[in-house]
Amino acid sequence: MTTTLEKPSRVHELLEAFEGRRRVLVLSHNNPDPDSMGGGFGLRFLLEKRLGVSTTFAYRGDIFRAENLEMVRALGIGLVRLEDIDVARFDGFAMVDTQPGFGHTFVPPGVRLDAVVDHHIPPAKGAGPSVFRDVRTDVGATCSIVTGYLMDLGLDIPPRVATALLYGIRTDTADLSRNTSPLDERAYLHLMQRADRKALASIAQPSLPANYFKVFRKALNATRIHGKLAVCSLGTTENPEIVAEYADLLLRLEGTEWVVTGGLYKDTYYVSVRAKTYGRDAWSLLREVLDGEGSYGGHGTVGGASIPLEDDSPRTLRRLERRLYQRLLDALGEGQTPAKRLI
Repeated sequence: MTTTLEKPSRVHELLEAFEGRRRVLVLSHNNPDPDSMGGGFGLRFLLEKRLGVSTTFAYRGDIFRAENLEMVRALGIGLVRLEDIDVARFDGFAMVDTQPGFGHTFVPPGVRLDAVVDHHIPPAKGAGPSVFRDVRTDVGATCSIVTGYLMDLGLDIPPRVATALLYGIRTDTADLSRNTSPLDERAYLHLMQRADRKALASIAQPSLPANYFKVFRKALNATRIHGKLAVCSLGTTENPEIVAEYADLLLRLEGTEWVVTGGLYKDTYYVSVRAKTYGRDAWSLLREVLDGEGSYGGHGTVGGASIPLEDDSPRTLRRLERRLYQRLLDALGEGQTPAKRLI
């Protein structure tokens, strides 16, 4: 692992890893979020500008959240579905905002990664090999690491790229209010001077469909409060992103220190953790609550997990929710605290 204090910059090692490559494929986790899309956009710009290589950003899954869809539209971020491309046409491979070994991350068969750039705690079983590896768990956003590379090279960052990187930092650090390092602050200020403010505003405040509010009404009715813990399972949902989005909203509830939300999408149960306290981190809480089920990742006060279900029947879902609920209450010492409805 590296830290924000290491010198000299590792960007030259990154460039060496791609020396002689002609076509580079950039990968991230499934259902990419702003930090992964911004980091990938920034890395593509760096490689194309300095090495003259052709790059493609491929993804698996879907992009659901309205802000994320608007980010792609407003900034013209070119994304291609992995299943629609021939991986054999590429001779260079990079992974951003995740690492091999996470359950929500896919490395095509036969691919050996040239570079991994991330800020999450490595998976329990260890990440796969790569020529260049820069994993900084003390940094709040992968976009900050990529911005650091661009600053170290003295590259003039175009407004579209700067906006994507800035929005990635904003979302993962909640505007520098959580999991923030000196690099995050330096990158944030550097990008603010170069970002497209109008595009940034349109991304942060997109139009929302009527069904969005119906889902939140269901979630509000299902929320239970145990002392300083707010917990909610949305049951079966048409959008896995809503699990994390509702967790972000619940964290604003007065008196709440921990939020855990969950929801089933297709054959996978998704869990999101948010916290205001630094007494323990989200990653360790998920490790205890999952107890070997599924895979998880986290960073400071933010975490997420996914649990594949061979049988996604209502009965199986209820059993899973009960197991996770009880482990969660025990882990946070709220097992004896009576549940209260939010509304």
